[in-house]
Amino acid sequence: MRERGDCPGWNGNLASSAVSGSRRQIEDAMSIKSINLIYLLLPILLSACAPRDDHVESRTDTTSLYESNGERIYFTGIGSAGTPIPATGGSTGMGMHRQMHGGGCAVCHGADREGRRLWPQFWVSAPALTATALFDDEHTGDGHGDHNKYDAASLRRAITRGLDPSGKPLDSAMPRWQMSANDIEDLVAFLQQSHTHD
Repeated sequence: MRERGDCPGWNGNLASSAVSGSRRQIEDAMSIKSINLIYLLLPILLSACAPRDDHVESRTDTTSLYESNGERIYFTGIGSAGTPIPATGGSTGMGMHRQMHGGGCAVCHGADREGRRLWPQFWVSAPALTATALFDDEHTGDGHGDHNKYDAASLRRAITRGLDPSGKPLDSAMPRWQMSANDIEDLVAFLQQSHTHD
């Protein structure tokens, strides 16, 4: 049996360089295809993540969907002026979510006001905002910490300044909402109401 080197006309170096040359051409072609794919998909991905104004405008006329301005603020983050209520602070991930998709308290605290885990920070849970969790004397195990119950004034402070009833800062994930006096009163009145799960 002959070895490759014993075959007439066999040049191992030539064959090896031909194989590596064609491999290099394949790798170059795949690299170009990958770059082209990135350029093709990048605008699609960026447009999916970009803040959009069209859905915000479609949410501004929501007065007939909610029983009160406070309920509308809770679910949409849209104030009585028909514009989104600005907020500062809060977790980066949720702030970006709010900026891209809008939303109010329900984004973090849930549609049923029972609280929920935050995304993308799934290890953080937003506490319940039911009337029982906020205003009853006994509210242990509801995620509100070891402070006294809220009253209307301390709840306004929590929403706008991020402070609990004892004056301690709330979790940094909680945004500080900048709303008009009428809007904050309407939201507090909504949160004082019982709901179907109380």
